[in-house]
Amino acid sequence: EQAKKFVVQMNELLCKGGFKLKKWITNSEAVKLVFPFVCDEEPSVDLPILQNVTHRTLGLEWDPRQDVFKFCFDAPKKPITRRGVLSVVSSLFDPLGLIAPTCLTAKLLLQRLCKAQIGWDRPLSEPDVSAWLKWVNFMLQVGHVTVPRGIKRIIDEPDAKVELHLFSDASELGYGAVAYARVKYSQQSPYCVLLCSKSRVAPIKRITIPRLEMAAAVLSVRMSEVLKKSFPRFFSEVNFYTDSMVVLYYIKNTESRYSTFIANRLAVIHQFTSVEQWRYIRSSQNPGDWTSRGIQKVSDLKSWFDCPVLLDTNVSRMATRCPEPTLENIEFRKPLVNVGLSSVERRSSPILFYFSEWMKLVRAVAWLRRFIEFVEVLSSSNVGRSVHLGHLKVNELEMAKRKVLMMVQEEVYGELISEIKSSGKLMKHNDLKKLSPIMLDGLLCVGGRLNYSDFPSTFKHPIILPNRHFVTELIIRHYHREEGHSGTSQVLATIRRNYWIVKGTSAVKRVIGQCVTCRRFMKSPGQQLMAPLPVCRIRQGWYTFSSVGVDYFGPFIVKRGRSFEKRYGCMFTCLQTRAVHIEIAHSLNTDSFVMSLLRFMGRRGRPTEIYSDNGSNFIGTVSELKGFIQQWDQRRISNELATKQIQWHFNPPLSSHRGRVWERMIRSVRRLLLLITKEQTLTDESLATYLVEAEKILNNRPLTPVTQDAEDKLALSPNDLLLLRECDGVVEEGTITDKYSKRWRQVNYLANVFWKRWLKEYLPSLQSRQKWLVEHRNFKEGDVVIVTSDISARGKWPLGVVEIVK
Repeated sequence: EQAKKFVVQMNELLCKGGFKLKKWITNSEAVKLVFPFVCDEEPSVDLPILQNVTHRTLGLEWDPRQDVFKFCFDAPKKPITRRGVLSVVSSLFDPLGLIAPTCLTAKLLLQRLCKAQIGWDRPLSEPDVSAWLKWVNFMLQVGHVTVPRGIKRIIDEPDAKVELHLFSDASELGYGAVAYARVKYSQQSPYCVLLCSKSRVAPIKRITIPRLEMAAAVLSVRMSEVLKKSFPRFFSEVNFYTDSMVVLYYIKNTESRYSTFIANRLAVIHQFTSVEQWRYIRSSQNPGDWTSRGIQKVSDLKSWFDCPVLLDTNVSRMATRCPEPTLENIEFRKPLVNVGLSSVERRSSPILFYFSEWMKLVRAVAWLRRFIEFVEVLSSSNVGRSVHLGHLKVNELEMAKRKVLMMVQEEVYGELISEIKSSGKLMKHNDLKKLSPIMLDGLLCVGGRLNYSDFPSTFKHPIILPNRHFVTELIIRHYHREEGHSGTSQVLATIRRNYWIVKGTSAVKRVIGQCVTCRRFMKSPGQQLMAPLPVCRIRQGWYTFSSVGVDYFGPFIVKRGRSFEKRYGCMFTCLQTRAVHIEIAHSLNTDSFVMSLLRFMGRRGRPTEIYSDNGSNFIGTVSELKGFIQQWDQRRISNELATKQIQWHFNPPLSSHRGRVWERMIRSVRRLLLLITKEQTLTDESLATYLVEAEKILNNRPLTPVTQDAEDKLALSPNDLLLLRECDGVVEEGTITDKYSKRWRQVNYLANVFWKRWLKEYLPSLQSRQKWLVEHRNFKEGDVVIVTSDISARGKWPLGVVEIVK
């Protein structure tokens, strides 16, 4: 039934893809009846099943009548070289390993040739040729051996029980495993069938026989898992056999610890099998021995296929008592000896860390020494000895300094000091060896090369201090303040008159970098990597003034009759093409701005987005302009723009850099008006003329670099898109219709030319960042910062703490 179902499903599946099987070979009459219903377009092929008819597939011959495999080995005419040996051995197709032991001899020969590094096409030596020809003659005889294909016909009996028995073995040549199915009947003798086997050569790198035996045991375990998945709920019993006493000792002794190699393989064995499934078998009875040594005689093949040892009625008698192995062959895990090393840290006196200033520490130690001296005088019987009770003297402060420095050096350089005291010089290689350290009055000082100079002793032999110590930082801070918060070089030069700090430059830089006063007056404001340009700046193909930035500038004093009035400029800047449009506003109220916006839209079209500063951030020269803009009714402006489908974006407070696109244009307009008007009195008409003239000049400015080469194109400017003409005074000929049609094509052509040049020449110029080039850490809650201000001196900038980060 399974075969019928398989035939139908396979043909249906292949017919869906356009593949039609032409030939079927089966030894079942019931399956042959399925053929006409599988593929109606092609007639079924009825193959005659004769006595001597065999069919060959991938090197295997199958006799459908007897349902047996026949192994055919045709000795190909290959040269007897390393390449020829490999070709013949690789041509053998035996996926189940039914004749695996017969191929082991050839594999060993090939391994020997590879190990000897014989050339691929070099003729083999006489011993190797003799071994090869012997194996070829043996394989020609193997072709007469038949192997039953399936085991179903021997288990059709209702009382049949199938057992799985696996044998493993290893030798110096190789290792392997073989699996047999033993069918047991209640009234008949048992029947044994070879299922599969694996035979592998030993690694070129020699390993011990017990390890190879463990590898063979693992191979048999993995083979059993494959068979159990192929035949689910088929085997009533599964047993494993080995002739290695060491392997059985490993498997049954679960308390000991073994080497990594053995432990990893034991983990696999214990995962899929139990200790009770493993049995001992003598080497003479173990069929797995052929997988590790090979079969040399054709007569041994019958025992290989039938396994006579399993044909016994009582298989339990086959498993004899396993002898105890010698402990020399057991790979126990070497015991680990843990040695704990603890470094004895020299504990410094706590008084060294109680003070934040060098002189406070020195004075505290001086007072402590005077107190100790006072106690000693009281407890002594020396009546003539007295203690000074006034202020601290200079010599007391000097003794206190030396005492503190002695404690620091003893903590850091205790071993070096002991070595110098004992031998008079530094014997071991050390960072201080270049300084030729010496001991002066109990302190480690620089020996140096200035011994014969007339300088003071403290300058010739400064006291050595460690690079990283709390007292060293106190001394650096003291001299840094004494020198008026000077730089690294001056502070280090002053310190070296009395002390020599190891790696002094780095130590001084580190301490000065932590000085709050220096950071407050010298630290630059916090910056961050310049962000990518917004979409409104790099959008291609949209019409001019689709995204604009707006700002006010002024005021301008104009004469009207006998009175003078103020006028303001309202600038709209295209964020894509950098074109500008200027309107005159008569006041700073909301109505005046709305009317300026309506005049702008009437001339330039309706924008989709408007960007502006937020209230007090508008750039203006007088406080009056800032105050009036703050009083704008932003809700009314937003409602007015919403009806026209325009989005208004206000820049965040204190972020004037976001409006630099239009603020830079305002600066240019101011400069042009200053040069054009020459501070003369203006009227409304002259102011409008001057602003339009300034607008023309700004829209003619080049957006791309201007070159000196006459063959280069003219620099790109905003007017190239606003005017859509090449130059003034172009005379066109032809009829009116042709003139308008030609003009329309020319406008489209010039617009496309502008956007192509804008994309190729102008947009790449925006790639590089002109400032804010490094990415820094963002401010976070709890950071202490200095709030910058443009109206007060730096020394008066207030300190602040970051509370919320949005």
